Order: sequence, then C-alpha cells, then structure tokens
Amino acid sequence: MENPFQETLFQRNRAEPCTVVIFGATGDLTHRKLIPAFYNIAACGDLPPQFKVVGFARRDKPDDVFRAELEAANRKHSRQGHNDELWQTFAHGIHYHRSEFQDLEGYKSLKVLLDQFDKDRGTPANRLFYLASAPEFFEPIMQLLREAGLNEGAD
Repeated sequence: MENPFQETLFQRNRAEPCTVVIFGATGDLTHRKLIPAFYNIAACGDLPPQFKVVGFARRDKPDDVFRAELEAANRKHSRQGHNDELWQTFAHGIHYHRSEFQDLEGYKSLKVLLDQFDKDRGTPANRLFYLASAPEFFEPIMQLLREAGLNEGAD
C-alpha cells in the first residue's frame, strides 16, 4: 500500500514569475556568485521561463555587452559548467539599466521597465531587489525605491 504522505514529496512546484533587480550589477558579487547561482538553478529546471534579471549600475553599457560579461564570468564560476544552449535561453532574460544610485529619475525609468515586463508577461511578477552595492548606498537606494513607488505591490 502506498504511503499518502509521500505523494507530495515528489511534486516540484515551479516558482512564479520573478524579476530580480541587482543594484551594483557590474561588481564581483554579481559575476562570481549571483549570476552563476541563478544559472545553476535554471540548469536544474527550477527557474520559471518568465524569470528576469535587471542589472542596475552606473556604467553605461548595452544589454548585449552586459550579457557577454556575465557569460564569461559564468564560464569560470558556474559549479555545473556552462552549456551554450541553456545560456542563450537564460541570457534572454538579462537586462541592464544604467543609473546613478542617487538619481530618482533612474528609479522612475526602472519602474517603467519593470511594468513593461509585467505587461509583456500578462501578469505581475514578484520583484526582488538585491543590494550588491557598497553599504553607503543602501539607505539612498531604499529611499528612492519608495519615492519611485517600487515598494508597492501590483493591484
């Protein structure tokens, strides 16, 4: 006779759509730890297809340059190795947003970008804001997230 309590142990729930915004995305933490960790989760099949990463940083660069830098880092640091086909699918959800950490307009334009992602998905996504910046920027980042209305959930 089967144990009814074991039935749920074999079910894997897929995560809901999510966008992770990394403040300080051009730094070492993002390259060595965060992106390889997200990639490895994708390699295990546990990221939803609607998963997105937005790198928020001060340097000016297009999405494709940012993705290429992250790919090079992932080749070095991913614990599961690097698969070009998987990377292409994963990298499609990586975007770059240039702004100074203390510029309200950058946060307002970030809100427009995130709202567009939600519109494209057809559903609001969970948003996670990861502070990979220097600690002196933590308070201004949090204040400007609030001022731009990014601390409020979707209707």
